[in-house]
Amino acid sequence: MKKFNKDELFCKKCVVHDAFFKGGGSYISDNCPECGGIECIMYENLSFLQKSKARKKFNAMWKIKWGVK
Repeated sequence: MKKFNKDELFCKKCVVHDAFFKGGGSYISDNCPECGGIECIMYENLSFLQKSKARKKFNAMWKIKWGVK
């Protein structure tokens, strides 16, 4: 299970880690793959339940992205 730094960013609505954000570039911000939002919140500002949900989502998305079983 990944341990997050307090300054890592997550989507404010669905707590997806910003490493999985899509799109963007030099002039447009990246978007959350689930809700399409761009607002982020730092890990240290998440509630206990949001932190738990963020860890579970990150691990599931990491396994899908890299094909880890």
